[in-house]
Amino acid sequence: MQNTQEMKPDEDTAEAINLPGLEDVFSTTEEAVEFFQKFGENGRTFRDFTELSPESMEAFYMMAYNFYSSGKYEDAAKVFQLLCMLNHFEVKYWKGLGASRENLKDYDGALQAYGYLTMIDLHDPYPPFYGAKCLLALDRVDEAEAGLRAAIFNSEGKKEAAEMHQQASHLLSMLEKRKTRESAS
Repeated sequence: MQNTQEMKPDEDTAEAINLPGLEDVFSTTEEAVEFFQKFGENGRTFRDFTELSPESMEAFYMMAYNFYSSGKYEDAAKVFQLLCMLNHFEVKYWKGLGASRENLKDYDGALQAYGYLTMIDLHDPYPPFYGAKCLLALDRVDEAEAGLRAAIFNSEGKKEAAEMHQQASHLLSMLEKRKTRESAS
């Protein structure tokens, strides 16, 4: 494991922890990053240190879901981001954040959310499938193909993921045909 003293926060990490009030708690961004990294190692969430009940969290989730369902993706992304910060183990929060960002055409931000989902469950076909769609939007075809292959592999034989399996297979087939046509010309 990398020594936390040598860690330098990347731009995304620094932005993620750049919340009002934190400048009063931490002297430097590096100190904040180190705190958040160590915090996640013990299995606790920020919600554990608030007075928010599981019912309150569900109410926030429903608010974010309703924003998303009504096309208010920016508002949804903000609430999902808050939920992800409060409980970084909840898959549906990360899915909501990724989907909201994807609809805002913030493909890099969506990829971050989908990447975190992959860390939660390496065998879930959802993150590589939707990540591949973002990569295609960014014209990163080779990476998208790898994501589609992972989605196909992870969805193989899973009834609940049959439609995703079919879509990923079809999309990969189309990309392969396109590559064949391009290399022939």
